[in-house]
This record gives sequence, structure tokens and C-alpha cells, in this order.
Amino acid sequence: MRRIRMIKTSYGSPDGIQVFQYQAGQVVSIPDDLANAFMSQGWAEEDKTLDGAMETKQSVVQGKEPGTERKIRGKKG
Repeated sequence: MRRIRMIKTSYGSPDGIQVFQYQAGQVVSIPDDLANAFMSQGWAEEDKTLDGAMETKQSVVQGKEPGTERKIRGKKG
């Protein structure tokens, strides 16, 4: 897991199944491969703050921070 700060609002899948929207300015702890992908595209940077106030992937999935993330569902065809 890696703690990053989003620079640009982007979509990503931390588990290869569910897709989430990560908001610009948000600090999240996500799997290394997704964090590396966001950082390589310039959409995120490593967060090194020590304030301890951060949102985790688990809180996003459980919806503890309403309005900061939303689950994206595929179209039925």
C-alpha cells in the first residue's frame, strides 16, 4: 500500500474489479501498482505529510466519506 495525493481527478481500480473516482486533492492509501500508475501519468504524487488525517481505500469502499468517491458501474448491453 502506498499513500498518495491526487493531483488530477482520475478513475482507477484498486482490486481489478471495482472502479473508483479519486478526486484531485484527496489523500488515499492504495495498492502500489495503482499508485505507481497514477504517479507515472502525473495524476498523483507521493504524500509525505505526517498529519495522520488520511482516507484509506477501505473507507472509500465502505462509503465513510460521502461525496468524495463514487462507484462506477458498467453499462448493461
